[in-house]
Amino acid sequence: MKETLKGLPNMLTLGNLSCGAIGIERLMAGDMNSILICMALAALLDFADGFVARLLGADGELGKQLDSLADLITFALLPGLVILYYTLEKGYCMPDGFCTSRYAWLALPLAGAWRLANFNIDTRQKTGFLGVPTPITGLAFGSLILAFENTNDSVFKAVFEHPYFFSFAPIIAAYLMVSEWPMLSLKFKKGDPLLLWKIAVPLLGLVCVPIFGVYSGIPFLLIYVLWSIIANFVTQSNHG
Repeated sequence: MKETLKGLPNMLTLGNLSCGAIGIERLMAGDMNSILICMALAALLDFADGFVARLLGADGELGKQLDSLADLITFALLPGLVILYYTLEKGYCMPDGFCTSRYAWLALPLAGAWRLANFNIDTRQKTGFLGVPTPITGLAFGSLILAFENTNDSVFKAVFEHPYFFSFAPIIAAYLMVSEWPMLSLKFKKGDPLLLWKIAVPLLGLVCVPIFGVYSGIPFLLIYVLWSIIANFVTQSNHG
């Protein structure tokens, strides 16, 4: 029975990929709310495939490669296309007339491909990450659908719908993805000196919601980066 179930993690991973593909199809139809549902479901499947694989002892090279391919589609290509969609819909270009915004979205899938391929061969990222994980970046940008579809004016709306945001945010996010900066993972184990810092990550996400509302995605991404840098610096200093 257990041998039969060993294929389950890969099926979950293919579910993740399917959500990304359906999200792209929904984007072509202009059905933005369905994209959010696809990405949320994909995130659950992305977590579940690794958990189930470890539970069944079914970790393997095939699963690792499939997971990266799925994440590339769902959390890099799809969010990049979401940025392109709003760039074109709102007619945003740089004020000087050179429309870098039209192509800035490419930074997400390009950085995602580089990061995921490198992750598969990098033996240093067993308990943590170097650079921001692709799913976190993808979900942050995907959540902007909530902001862009929200008609209420606010200071956050003015920031996220500014032409410069469309031009530079994907490039900055791409740099963070391929950087060598140590980031916290949500892999918990007894005796981990970063355990409390890791537990605080989802709590910080919850704190962002009442403060930023539908605009929480990008602020949480930045807080996650800063929190990870502080956590690793403090931990290394205490054990130095």
